[in-house]
Amino acid sequence: MKRLLPLILVLLFIGISSCDSVTVISPAEGTAVAQTQTATIWTPTVTSTPDPDESKIVMWLNETLLSADPLEQTLDAKYQVLDVLFPETPGSPSAVFRMEVRCECSSNMQCCVPERMFVVVMRAMEKYPEKIIEQVANRASDVQVVCYDHITPIGMMVATWPDVKSYLLKQITGFQLGARVVKLPAP
Repeated sequence: MKRLLPLILVLLFIGISSCDSVTVISPAEGTAVAQTQTATIWTPTVTSTPDPDESKIVMWLNETLLSADPLEQTLDAKYQVLDVLFPETPGSPSAVFRMEVRCECSSNMQCCVPERMFVVVMRAMEKYPEKIIEQVANRASDVQVVCYDHITPIGMMVATWPDVKSYLLKQITGFQLGARVVKLPAP
């Protein structure tokens, strides 16, 4: 046992001294480790849907338009979003946020005008601003409201998507948006 004791002490000394060694890492390895640790604590960023669900937008807008005030529907008009499209612009990376909207005047009046239809659609969009903004692709450049009196196209109102988005987020006023909207003939 006396002969075994020095051997145990030498092995114990070697074991303890091996724990005291320092491993040197290069600066590049240190940076890579730090970046990995930083990335694990980042909060994910919500981005818009790359492929918008047009049917959801139609549903949300019509939910508001078709449940409008019965007095308005009886004396003024009924409005309905027929379709939402995101057609690509040839030769351009941007798309257009296009809504086709139908108007039906009460009592055979002539009340369907593109300006009024644009306002009605903006009011409907104000009910679901976050949901609509989330669905509209970041690449959308313009908003087009194509207006129909029953099935006859009567005109188109155009605004930039950044302006409409700013209006929905209450960053610009109705006066500002109204001054930036353009009326064009029906496509």
